[in-house]
Amino acid sequence: MAARTCTTRTTAVTAWLALVAATLSGCATATLDVVSPVPVPIDAVKLVVRDDTGGDMSLEQLRELKRALTHELEDAGIAVVAPSSPATSVRLLGNVTRYDPGLRPLRFVSRYGFGTGTLDSTWLVADPRSSAASRCRIEGSVSMGTFGGSFEDVQEEAGKALARFLKGDIQ
Repeated sequence: MAARTCTTRTTAVTAWLALVAATLSGCATATLDVVSPVPVPIDAVKLVVRDDTGGDMSLEQLRELKRALTHELEDAGIAVVAPSSPATSVRLLGNVTRYDPGLRPLRFVSRYGFGTGTLDSTWLVADPRSSAASRCRIEGSVSMGTFGGSFEDVQEEAGKALARFLKGDIQ
């Protein structure tokens, strides 16, 4: 009978830990909407990110976004090279059309969308060797999570979506 009690406790503890983890985990998402896919997977790009929000982004926020995108692209095996590098002629041009980190304290105390952070962007792959341009749109958001969720998670999810687009993994 003691073994059954121990198993029941272990199951209860495991269920409780799973519930806590689900409650504390972030809910950052990024959706990828492909307008025209890349013809072949891309392994290196010259990354340019522009603020097209009308001034909603600071220069530091723009740098942080570019850093997060670069990190996620490189983790996916896509090299991000300097604009003057001869390693590739493929340019990845991004326009951030909406950037609102939201209010983390509101996300922390509410699960009804108050304080939601959003990141919307459009992307163009320009390859001088090809006459076709590839385009996509990425929309990301965070509405809850550990201590209100992190807007950095939205940037990471956007980077992962961008890497999927460049690799042709758009299913």
